[in-house]
Amino acid sequence: MFLSRSSLIALAAFAVGSADAACPNGNDPNCAWEPFNPYSCGSDLECPYNTRCDAEAAGYNIAADCCQAPQPSGCGLIFQPLVCGDKQCPYDNLCVAELAGYTESQCKTPPPECPGGTKDCSGEPNNPYTCGQNRCEYRTICDLESAGFSVSDCCQDTRTSTACAAIEDPVSCGRPGGKQCAYSTQCQADAAGYNSNQCCNAIPGNVACASIYEPVVCGTDPYWCGYGNQCEADAAGYSSAECCRQPDPNAACVSDFAPVVCGQIACQYSNACLAESAGFDPNSCVQVPASAGTFSVADDTTSGANCKAAAGAAGAAAALAAAAANFA
Repeated sequence: MFLSRSSLIALAAFAVGSADAACPNGNDPNCAWEPFNPYSCGSDLECPYNTRCDAEAAGYNIAADCCQAPQPSGCGLIFQPLVCGDKQCPYDNLCVAELAGYTESQCKTPPPECPGGTKDCSGEPNNPYTCGQNRCEYRTICDLESAGFSVSDCCQDTRTSTACAAIEDPVSCGRPGGKQCAYSTQCQADAAGYNSNQCCNAIPGNVACASIYEPVVCGTDPYWCGYGNQCEADAAGYSSAECCRQPDPNAACVSDFAPVVCGQIACQYSNACLAESAGFDPNSCVQVPASAGTFSVADDTTSGANCKAAAGAAGAAAALAAAAANFA
């Protein structure tokens, strides 16, 4: 049974979907050093990007063309849809909207509309999907297409014949910045066509963490899982050794570029001062050689723009492998 359409951006495309192929890619290697901060861009918010740098490198104007798209795994999987700001950016609930930087006064509830189709799809086999910001349910692909949706706009419902344990262990699946689909267990997500590498554990509803925003990203590239603090990540099943913290935005660090990698999953920072502000002992980090690539420090360094968990970062594979060996 499908739990909810936990879509950050209602019309964004999942990474392996056909819409992603039409999205521009700036291929800027400097973006590998930027923080995990997903955006969805385009006329229908169909193009997902892991960072602001990636979106801008692809030619988008953030203010005009994009919506910030924090992952719903950092909030409860509660479906109380909102649209926020002048661009009417869609979010599943106020918690996700606040992670995107909006206040409650900047958001409103969208009209509960589910378009119907005119085509007779009664002869089509049962293949249920849930589509759009209002989580509209359709029995077949024929029905959803007749209503004006495409499969890339929708989440595949788990078929009722799927044999999964009757437990609640919710996950949210899909590419950061793109379409997110929520299921009550990983088993049901698997039955809908996802795998565990494409899903993030949601925070259980009975977990109480302090309202402290010290964001961490956990997992592996490109399917990072983002949480508001380590307590939330712990509740979702990630230990601190599996996560990278962003630097303290108030840290008095200069903008020198002397990149280091730290920790068991090779968290990457543009200098040792920023690594220390993120909680690492600089002496335990490994210097990335100058040959690993070039970097232009972002203007807004106070936003954590020098932090990224950089497994798979362009040009730094050898340094990351060495760091991983050191912390094994």
